[in-house]
Amino acid sequence: MSMAPLTRKLKIFAWVAASVCGSAALVAGAEPPAPQAGITSVAGSLAAVSAGSATDAWAVGQTRTRKTLALHWNGTSWAQVSTPAPGAFGSLLSGVTEISPANVWAVGSSNTSSGGAGLVLHWNGAKWAQVPTPSAGISGLSGVSAVSATDIWAVGSGGTTTRETTLVLHWDGRAWTRIPSPTPPGQVVALFAVSAVSATDVWAVGRDLTATTGKTLVLHWDGRAWTQVSSPSPGATDNQLLGVHMTSATDGWAVGLTTNSLAQDLTLVLHWDGAAWTQVSSPSFGLSNGGSQLTAVSALTGSDAWASGLVFTNGGGEGTLLLHWDGASWTRVAAPSPSPGGATGGSFLDGVHMTATADVWSAGGTFFDSTGREQTLLLHWDGKTWTRF
Repeated sequence: MSMAPLTRKLKIFAWVAASVCGSAALVAGAEPPAPQAGITSVAGSLAAVSAGSATDAWAVGQTRTRKTLALHWNGTSWAQVSTPAPGAFGSLLSGVTEISPANVWAVGSSNTSSGGAGLVLHWNGAKWAQVPTPSAGISGLSGVSAVSATDIWAVGSGGTTTRETTLVLHWDGRAWTRIPSPTPPGQVVALFAVSAVSATDVWAVGRDLTATTGKTLVLHWDGRAWTQVSSPSPGATDNQLLGVHMTSATDGWAVGLTTNSLAQDLTLVLHWDGAAWTQVSSPSFGLSNGGSQLTAVSALTGSDAWASGLVFTNGGGEGTLLLHWDGASWTRVAAPSPSPGGATGGSFLDGVHMTATADVWSAGGTFFDSTGREQTLLLHWDGKTWTRF
């Protein structure tokens, strides 16, 4: 199986158990180069972004020293905001959703001596605080989406050290509880993203991995129970869905990657029309170096959506990837892809969020050669061009 399917989103989620990000990120005394003038950059990487308006947005991830990281946009600049960082061996945030300026939720993982644990933080308008979650059988959380202040969903991975299972948590305004969810028979089964349309219409996506093949995984909540819904898995060796966004009960997108017989990663885009999930053609790049993959998607209407990800470049590096849907096709749009430090450095995007056609944020990171050092990366679309902040 190709190593490429260990995507950026999977890496930021999986290091809790396996240190996938690599110890090189903690080189003693090694600090990233000074950020360019006018660019907000923090030593770390970002996994998700959510905006409530043009003057209020949050991006979350992890610092270079493996602590939770939250950045806030006030309409003028991004600034780091203090967050709880439990876990003696590190913690991170993988998903965020903003309900209002005084009600924001972020989810992720913490790493203790007994293994990984789910992590939920809440912003009340003044500070971030940790909120208790069920402790048994939770490896980590990777995505969160809200219907309302009293109806919020978080997804991730649970199970044991020998078999991972799907994990779904629900917030009813008072407490987080685990809700039963289907787990296919694969050895490693995980959910990576969730999108809530209403109290009776919620979708979660991920991957069902056996010893030899990975298949896409889609679950649906109808107000009473979670059930698995059929989804295409066109790849020869691996298929996975890393992002999902529903605009209505009859229109939604899921994105990720699929691998061909040459072990190359191809972008994977699925569309929901109210009756079935079907694959939609999407361009792939960097095939001579391993291919490309999509990590997140956000849509406003049936003719306006963005997907973020990465493309593998010469020498083993990575570059940013942003695709736009105009109602007829997905096309790549040029975006900054800083890669200081040579061919094996690069940039990636793990999150994207639209508040308007001319107001879109994408978040990720820039890393530096063999040191593994990373700086946060935030890009903004103003309707004409992508600009780095």
